[in-house]
Amino acid sequence: MRVAVVSYDAADGASLADRLRREGFDAQPYQHLGSKGFRELRARPPDAIVIDLLRMPSYGRAMGALLRESKTLRTIPLVFLEGDPEKTARVRKLLPDAAFATLPRIPPALRRVARTAPADPIVPKSDLNVAQKLRIGDSVHLIDAPEAFANLLPGVEVSPAGEVVLLFARSAAALSRGLHRYAGRPKLWVLWPKRASRVRTDVAFPRVKDECAALGLVAYKTCSVDDTWSAAAVARRRSQR
Repeated sequence: MRVAVVSYDAADGASLADRLRREGFDAQPYQHLGSKGFRELRARPPDAIVIDLLRMPSYGRAMGALLRESKTLRTIPLVFLEGDPEKTARVRKLLPDAAFATLPRIPPALRRVARTAPADPIVPKSDLNVAQKLRIGDSVHLIDAPEAFANLLPGVEVSPAGEVVLLFARSAAALSRGLHRYAGRPKLWVLWPKRASRVRTDVAFPRVKDECAALGLVAYKTCSVDDTWSAAAVARRRSQR
């Protein structure tokens, strides 16, 4: 049985794949962050996908949703490695037909989903508006935003003094400049064009993660904003606060 292992942390993904190989599975870690490697999955679909919720549950939740949104990948059974109970419960609510298991129970869960994969998998639809997704209250500061983006934030004041900063990065250069300038803001989101949006860009989540790390920042939560933009919440590492 071929299994792909998705984890926010590459070392964790490799360790889990190695553990599954010892249990008799042909397991390989997913080598990318975000949807960058979906073309490889489509070319050679695994029999199941294990998604780690231990390291960064929001990333695992986002990856599960992205896989289900893909018409060619949504029928692959998903098994989530349970993490924090409250955050795991959110993923259960989003994808109730996926399997969930603790680390020792992952092998039997994989064998079970191979026999009982849902014929009509649930494709999650978020009922949150943009302000709710990005946890925007009364005001926001938009940096290099598309002209019409403010229309997605009815009732929110757009101001340089806004409590939440949304940094739109269409290029790596703009990403670097923006992070250097706004790294000190306590509520910062970086937004970049999705690959499917057809917007020309050299920014993807791995670049965002690396640029943040170089400044002592961490991109700790990801989400899909709309059909064009993905976003990551950014904050200083606890050791540097």
